[in-house]
Amino acid sequence: MNIFLTGMMGSGKSSVGQLLSKYLNSTFYDLDRGVEKRFNLTIRDIFDTYGEPKFREVESKLLIESSEFQNNVIATGGGIVINPINRDFLSKKKVYFLDGCIDKLYERATKKREQRPLLKDISLNDFSKIYQERKSLYNECATASIITDDKSIDQIAKEIINHERSNF
Repeated sequence: MNIFLTGMMGSGKSSVGQLLSKYLNSTFYDLDRGVEKRFNLTIRDIFDTYGEPKFREVESKLLIESSEFQNNVIATGGGIVINPINRDFLSKKKVYFLDGCIDKLYERATKKREQRPLLKDISLNDFSKIYQERKSLYNECATASIITDDKSIDQIAKEIINHERSNF
């Protein structure tokens, strides 16, 4: 069984996923890193060279390919839910939506502004608009939502584990 983590940029999907996979003695897979490996480029360079549509196409292929994995924790990209095919795929899986206060998400996401093409010159207001557009999409395919505000990575990972145990 795989566990998928979704949420906005800055929600902690990769950090939580790495720790969660250690606790569960499973493999961690980051879809964004997978896309970078396919292109042998950074996400920023993929966007600059091929554009967002090509990035999203490969991201979707890797998501579908992840169904071949066993016992993985998979961190998705923040925009994975834009594509209805991806949402349909995820709605049939164990998916945790890492959610939080928009101000905190923005603050964390913009720390890596140079690595994230969609954040290059984004204001809090524009980030908030993206969040509002995506929130219902995240919820549409989530098994559960985890509020990350004022929680450590360890606390979030343990909350997911507790949810898994209580729903086993």
